[in-house]
Amino acid sequence: MGAVRKTIDFWRAKKSGFAGMGRKGIFFTFIAITIMAVFIIIFTPQSGVSLQKNSQSLKTRIGSVDGYVSDLESSYFETVLRATTFKAVLSLIFYVNSTGSYLTDFDSAFSEVMVTGRINGLPIDSITGKKIMENSTLTDWNNKIISTAKDTLNVNTTITIINVSASQSKPWNIDSRLLVNFTVASNVAEWKKSSAVTATIGIEGLHDPYYLVNTEKAYTNQIKKSTVEFNQWNIEKVREHLRNGSYMYWQNSDAPSFLMRFTDSIGPSGCCGIESFVNPNKITPSDRIESYMDYLFWTHKFAGNCTQLYNITGLWDEFKFFKLDLGHMAKYNITSQYAVKTC
Repeated sequence: MGAVRKTIDFWRAKKSGFAGMGRKGIFFTFIAITIMAVFIIIFTPQSGVSLQKNSQSLKTRIGSVDGYVSDLESSYFETVLRATTFKAVLSLIFYVNSTGSYLTDFDSAFSEVMVTGRINGLPIDSITGKKIMENSTLTDWNNKIISTAKDTLNVNTTITIINVSASQSKPWNIDSRLLVNFTVASNVAEWKKSSAVTATIGIEGLHDPYYLVNTEKAYTNQIKKSTVEFNQWNIEKVREHLRNGSYMYWQNSDAPSFLMRFTDSIGPSGCCGIESFVNPNKITPSDRIESYMDYLFWTHKFAGNCTQLYNITGLWDEFKFFKLDLGHMAKYNITSQYAVKTC
């Protein structure tokens, strides 16, 4: 019996040991699986997160380039056009002053200066002696835009100028218009656009080319808008008008516009005619049988026809020999007490 009991106790102990070892094995196995899972989560590529990051980066890239394209259309081209228009017009005034002659064709001269800085194939700055168009043409500005966009956004920009022109729809402003095609290409997309860009500059302060040519540069006159209302003129305001060399706009007048004064085709402008008085103190000889309204004076509308002219004697104390035709006497409200017939 004793031997049998010992045998039974031995197997019970064995069973108990095996049970302890089983519980420990399951625990260690669970730990190992958990660690493996952590490593798998950490080191396995997260494809969903990567795609999301790439998508956001692509959107940001496209948004940046699209903003650049939008700025080209809404801002950059207009700013460049306005600045270049002013410089081109100023250069053409100096050109007229240097050559002492009118432009044959304003439109072609303006376009050539705007795009290339040349006139009749020659650099206009070399003729005027003024460095106005140097590095300031539309072509120069376009190259600057292309270079800057490449450096900052890494995009390739192509700009093609189709046409550039100037006109007037109001007497005191010049309107310029640029037709341009451009392409912007990046590594993610390409934009192709056609734009009509407009800009406006004022003419006040610019020299009148009409005076430069007709006085052989001896008498210059800068554009200055009169502040007198059309129904407020009188002899003393005419005196101030002469002193200041200012200009007046009358609706439906026969006067030429500012741009027309670059050529020898002086005639009614319709929308934008402006006029000024020729100061007899600034010309030689001072006494001429002419109406001293500028465009009539130099087109000799009343030349030698003294029966249609009046000596404005009310101003002869300061502006001796100043004369006007009857039509302009009426416009400027000069009454008979201040004028007598020239003959």
